[in-house]
Amino acid sequence: MPTGSTQESDMGIGIGMALGLLAVAASAYTFVAAGQFQTALGFAAAVTLSVLCVAAFHVWG
Repeated sequence: MPTGSTQESDMGIGIGMALGLLAVAASAYTFVAAGQFQTALGFAAAVTLSVLCVAAFHVWG
């Protein structure tokens, strides 16, 4: 009676956490940026990294 085994990985948690921390750093940059263009870049980075963070949890979770 063979039994199947599955291997689970915590890669999704690690990648999700790393992207989450980068998203927090990008949002912090939004508040300390000197000009409007730099603020927009920080916001765009925060939104993009947040989307990737959620996607990582869904793909590897």
